Amino acid sequence: TPLMMACTRRNLEVIKALVEHGANPLLKNKDGWNCFHIASREGHPEILQYLLAVSPSSWDTESKIKRTPLHTAAANNSVLAFVFSPRCQYKPDSRDKCGVTPFMDAIQNGHVNIARLLLEKHQACPTAVDALGAQPLHRAAVTAQDEAIQFLVSELGVDVNERVTTLQLTALHYAAKEGHVHTIQTLLSLGADVQAKDGKNRS
Repeated sequence: TPLMMACTRRNLEVIKALVEHGANPLLKNKDGWNCFHIASREGHPEILQYLLAVSPSSWDTESKIKRTPLHTAAANNSVLAFVFSPRCQYKPDSRDKCGVTPFMDAIQNGHVNIARLLLEKHQACPTAVDALGAQPLHRAAVTAQDEAIQFLVSELGVDVNERVTTLQLTALHYAAKEGHVHTIQTLLSLGADVQAKDGKNRS
C-alpha cells in the first residue's frame, strides 16, 4: 500500500497525511507484514510511536511465517525501546515457523545488547530450541558471532558442548562445517570438546 511504502521511506509527514485521509495501518502485504512490522524493520521510533497512537493494536501482528515485529527489531538492532514499551505485550519466546525466538534472532545477528534486554525485560529463555532442536549457541556458531557465544557461555552459563537434539551436533561441529576458524578458537577456549561425536558418530 502507499502507507507501507511511506513506512519504508521513513517519512512521518507522508504517513500522517495518508492516515488522515483514511489509509489503514492494519492492512498486510503478501508476506503478512503490516506497517508496524515494516517500521520495526526500518528502525524509526517516531513512526512506531505514531502508528501505536493511531492504531493501538498494530503491534499485535504476525507475518505468514509467524514472525512478530519483535523478531524483526531483534534481528535488525532497531527501535527496541518502542517494541518493549508497555503498549506492546509480546510473549517472551514467541516462535516463528522455524521455531526461532527474538532472542535467537538477536544472538545469531550478534546483537548482544538486545539479547540482554530480552533477558531482562522479557525473561527470554537463552536455551530455547528451534524446530531442529538448535539453541541460540548453535545459531551463533553458524553465523560466527563470537561475542554472542562468549556471552552465552561465560555470562549465562550455557553448556558449550550442548547438542542439537535432532542431529546431536555441537556448536563446534557447526563452526567447523562453516569454516569459521576464529569461532572454532573461541569455542575451544571456552572448553568445547574437540572429540565430540554427532548422531552419525562423526567428530
